[in-house]
Amino acid sequence: MQQILAMIRKEFKQIFRDIPMMAIIFIVPIIQLFVLAFAITVDVKQIKLLISDFDDSRASREIIRAFGNTDRFKIVGYTHDLNCVRGNFQEWKAQMALIIPPDFSKKMARNLHPQVQISIDGVDGNTAGVALGYAQGILSQFGTEFLIQPQYRSRLKDVHLVTMVERMWYNPDLSSEQYMVPGIAVVLLTILPMMLSAMSLVREKEIGTLEQLMVTPLKKHQLLLGKLIPFLILSFIELALLIAIAMPVFNISMNGSFFLLAVLAFFYLFTTLGLGIFISTVTQTQQQAMFFAWFIMVFMILMSGFFIPIENMPQLLQKLTYLNPMRYFMYIMRDIFQKGSSIRFLYKDAVPMTIYGLLIFSFSVIKFQKRVG
Repeated sequence: MQQILAMIRKEFKQIFRDIPMMAIIFIVPIIQLFVLAFAITVDVKQIKLLISDFDDSRASREIIRAFGNTDRFKIVGYTHDLNCVRGNFQEWKAQMALIIPPDFSKKMARNLHPQVQISIDGVDGNTAGVALGYAQGILSQFGTEFLIQPQYRSRLKDVHLVTMVERMWYNPDLSSEQYMVPGIAVVLLTILPMMLSAMSLVREKEIGTLEQLMVTPLKKHQLLLGKLIPFLILSFIELALLIAIAMPVFNISMNGSFFLLAVLAFFYLFTTLGLGIFISTVTQTQQQAMFFAWFIMVFMILMSGFFIPIENMPQLLQKLTYLNPMRYFMYIMRDIFQKGSSIRFLYKDAVPMTIYGLLIFSFSVIKFQKRVG
């Protein structure tokens, strides 16, 4: 035990003497949190809207006002030349066009179900789909409000209006930060422990200190524990720091148990630290270790559901995500933060994540050899 404690003290001294390493551990994650939280959002806002109003009536102006009174759309111009619509799309000046025909108000007065045309740039399919949903909601609300005006009230007996009562669970404000920030914490908790543990062991090879460790009475497990326990402690400090900063800054709520999150994060770190050990056994330089770590992390992040919902992936890729430990912790983190889930609801993700972590860590420890590579 004394040998392990001595190794831990040596590792902490080495980390605290390395100013760039301290910045990577404590400052870089905070910068990444702010940049990613503001840059990555599931909200679609300020869609550039071009207006073609051929009716020029009170009803058409009410529709235009409804689109202009929301931050979902930004009116960028008006035109009566339909050929300009395509040109604006090609020049990225507009993403959507609202075209109101000349007989719109007359058909509405006669209850002839008038139509408006929505033209949209479909290059970004996700934005196009969301924009169409916004437009449909605005037009539906406009139709309902227009019909209850006095001059149309007599026709309500012929129109069957259905009122929808919304009840939003877990994220009533539909805040993208409430969904994305816990995911960012998972990404950072994956990147830093893996990179730092791999770089630390490979650095010992490069500068020759591994030769000095070879002549000490330290056993393999004592060497590994002495090297990894400091990074385990620093990873927990990093997670606590990120949560402590993110909650007040981004106004997100923690609805679950901090203790449960800490326990499951501990088991997840078996995966990231294990991968760091594995990378150190197959690389000889820090540059090689960094490249290999990024190669692994790109696939882990893309297949975790952080950017793209797993349900939207092809069936084959959905099955492959079950081999990704990050997928399970991503679900766990978001469920604890948003739903306040207990272990009763999380064990389906916690059990395979723990098994993968122990297998990866055990395999990496067995592969590790206390010798110069």
